[in-house]
Amino acid sequence: MSPAVPRPIPVLLFITLGTVMASMETRYASGARRSGFKLLTEPLEERQAVSVTQCLALCGELAGCVALNSGTISDGINCQLLGQRACDGLPLVADAAVDYYDVYDDRRNLTAETQTPFWDDPSCVEGGYCAAECAAEAAGEFCAVDAHCSVHLKPTGVYRCLNSTCQQSESDEFWEVRPGLMLPRWQLWRMDRFTWTWKKLKPGTCSLDVSVKLGTGAEVQLVTTWKDEHAGTRLYFRFTSEVINLYYKDIDGTDHDLLMGVDTNGMVNSDTYSQLKVSWCGGNMAIGPTSNPTLATAFASVSQPLDFFTVHSEHADSWMRVDSGVADPWLFQEAGTATDAVMTVPSYSYVFRRIAATNEVTVKYDCKAARDCIVRLQGSAHLVMDIIVGGWFNEGIGLIYYGDSGITSGYLRTGPITTDSEFITFTVHYSSGDITIHQNDGAIPIYTTTAPHQIPDITLVGIGGCCGPKTIRVARYDPAWRTDTWMTEGSGYSNGDEPPPAQ
Repeated sequence: MSPAVPRPIPVLLFITLGTVMASMETRYASGARRSGFKLLTEPLEERQAVSVTQCLALCGELAGCVALNSGTISDGINCQLLGQRACDGLPLVADAAVDYYDVYDDRRNLTAETQTPFWDDPSCVEGGYCAAECAAEAAGEFCAVDAHCSVHLKPTGVYRCLNSTCQQSESDEFWEVRPGLMLPRWQLWRMDRFTWTWKKLKPGTCSLDVSVKLGTGAEVQLVTTWKDEHAGTRLYFRFTSEVINLYYKDIDGTDHDLLMGVDTNGMVNSDTYSQLKVSWCGGNMAIGPTSNPTLATAFASVSQPLDFFTVHSEHADSWMRVDSGVADPWLFQEAGTATDAVMTVPSYSYVFRRIAATNEVTVKYDCKAARDCIVRLQGSAHLVMDIIVGGWFNEGIGLIYYGDSGITSGYLRTGPITTDSEFITFTVHYSSGDITIHQNDGAIPIYTTTAPHQIPDITLVGIGGCCGPKTIRVARYDPAWRTDTWMTEGSGYSNGDEPPPAQ
């Protein structure tokens, strides 16, 4: 391509820290920290210019020109006019004879780029200031483009760069758990018939909109509680498809009946989800359908903050969709969304994940607990098996069944094998009733047994147990645990999804 001679235009030149401005048709260019780099992309045009300022003026005359390479590019070419920026994921490569510039028609964009803190990271120079390495790590931090808000802030696309900071997009489909982390507004929560399951309330939350579908013959308990264990102040909303009872336990655990046997008048059923509102603001308990949210009301004298929301469904699993305000405890912590997530599982509870029906399961996890790092297996039959690791006051390993059978089997006295001062790694393998457990990647199992009752078609796996909280790391070995426990990047989920309808 032969060099073209540019038509002269009036030019006003400022060169400071790699910044160039040309006018009358004002354009601004920034090459801050990219001296000696060029962008590899097909140029819109290649020209010969007497200076970088004239190259910028040529860019201003060319529709779609957003960047330029200026320097010794080839014989007769020292100005490449580009239709893409390094922000588009294109590589900047070292070339001592060439300088790369982003071009803007707004001084504010120029200022934002040249002042961005991302340039403290050398990788931002090579990858372009829109590279993932340059991303903002929290909501409210500086950004220049949406890409800065899509790497560390989750889920992708919910935060955007607005007024040079990462902010939540206008959307009623998500809610903010904490700055930098959003969850889908409605989350599915399985109410287990064998154990209580717990979530933490967002501070200040004292009412929830929920949709409930009862299991056949189920009796559901929704409980707001002072702390994540079976002690102290808690408010109970207990109902079936026919009646509601309201009562509470005081700080000493003493029961107080408040309102008993109120007719639900078709408030919930086993066929469809029914929308309810549950409220406990200031101790004023209320529950009812959205059309009559005070169907049942009572007052409980409460002095402690109620920070947890707990559910249980006797006789059969039930299901609840909850609208915002409640999540797994670790999601409220800054470290909660890391790949190597640390989960603090409350006492007498489990972190669950649903799997495709199988008779072979391997669970590898790290546990820090004084006792009882239990793996729970639940299948299609009304039978649950707990593989007790560090049970019996941290003296042994064994099996306990719940449901159609209630036996203890395969006890092995081991002495203490868990501790609340450090993580111990366990690998629990179940294969059609045969069970092995390895500790800390040891080649020889510390436990082997054949279960007296198999768990056919295992669909739920849990880690947790009784007698004190557990600190669990499991996503490092199987990332699926991150999304199955509301540690989500877009698909809200908790304690296993709802099973498909019977065929």
